[in-house]
Amino acid sequence: MQGTGEGIPVRDKRGTGQGPPAPGPTLGAPEGAAAEAPLPAEPEVEVQEGSAPQEKPAEVSYLDDLRRVQAEFANYRKRVMRDQAAASSRASARLIERLLPVLDNFELAVAHGEGTEGDAGIELVYRQFKEALGDEGLEEIPARGVAFDPTVHEAVEAREAAEVDEPTSVSVYRKGYRLKGQVLRPAMVVVARPVELSPTAGAEPVAAQDDPDSADGQG
Repeated sequence: MQGTGEGIPVRDKRGTGQGPPAPGPTLGAPEGAAAEAPLPAEPEVEVQEGSAPQEKPAEVSYLDDLRRVQAEFANYRKRVMRDQAAASSRASARLIERLLPVLDNFELAVAHGEGTEGDAGIELVYRQFKEALGDEGLEEIPARGVAFDPTVHEAVEAREAAEVDEPTSVSVYRKGYRLKGQVLRPAMVVVARPVELSPTAGAEPVAAQDDPDSADGQG
């Protein structure tokens, strides 16, 4: 180094207003990466009427549940009452059906004159017994002198009779009864039916003709 007295010039950058150089773009980074990217806008969804049911208030929901429970209980109560009435009717029908032979025996006793001479006890009991059964809905099925009805009559015998124009019940072996409109026991009857005419009935007899050959033979 030569001793010329000239030193290396030093440039003082203080106070010149120049700061450190601004950082340049990062190598390989896209332009504008330093700026904050905007968020994508959410698509607008149109809400159509009736697309989604609105929730009911709690009070309305509780009221609907209460009404449904009340309706179910009312139906259950009606069904129980109907079943009880049907069971009671069946039990009553079975009991009265078992009492019918007793009623038949009372009728036979009265028909044979028992208890009529000086003591009408049997007849009195028979009338009271029959009235009590009648109050329960028991009624006698007409069976003498009426047209034969297979729904209420049971034929045990059939015979022809010229005085009838249709099958008719002419005699009763055992009385029949209804209970509240339902047949409890059919009546056992004898049926008379019209006389069936044969195809040749009523035709005049054909007169026998003389055989000429036999006449000649006799002469």
